[in-house]
Amino acid sequence: MNFTGLKKKTAAQYYQKQLKRLKSTNDNIPKKIITIGVLADSRLFGGYDISRNLSQKLKMPHKSLEIIIFENLKDDFVTQHYNTFSEKDLGMFGKPKASNVLDFVNADYDLLINYCSHSSIYTNILSMRSKAKFKVSFANEELQNLYDFTIAVEGNKIDVFNDELAKYLQIFNLIE
Repeated sequence: MNFTGLKKKTAAQYYQKQLKRLKSTNDNIPKKIITIGVLADSRLFGGYDISRNLSQKLKMPHKSLEIIIFENLKDDFVTQHYNTFSEKDLGMFGKPKASNVLDFVNADYDLLINYCSHSSIYTNILSMRSKAKFKVSFANEELQNLYDFTIAVEGNKIDVFNDELAKYLQIFNLIE
């Protein structure tokens, strides 16, 4: 029996209900960013090394980054090189059931970056459930209470987003 449609519907209901409850203030912003959690979509990868680019822009070592990829497409490169999850790793109401997803959500990151489209309900639910202190994503009016900081970048260009993120994190004195 296939419950995919029911799972997606309950996840969407949970997501909409939680979005209404969220407050836009975060009193738990870190003094310095040491650990970074990254949510991305497998469609972003075509030989693009997100970890190298991000660690260079933020002047952080690779080991400070924990990347998890939402796998829409079966891609051997992504599966071999990154921690991945799919719809199957989430239960009803978008609750994580795979150990790698649970570990990611329960990790106490200083910064969480969501590179996924604002319409990616599963990655937004993981962002919502995450215990990260400071959450960043592409700008979207609907998600203003979910993320502590959003960056408006035309066309969701990752390099431009990373440049802007590094600039603002330096202004906030969160990185050097």
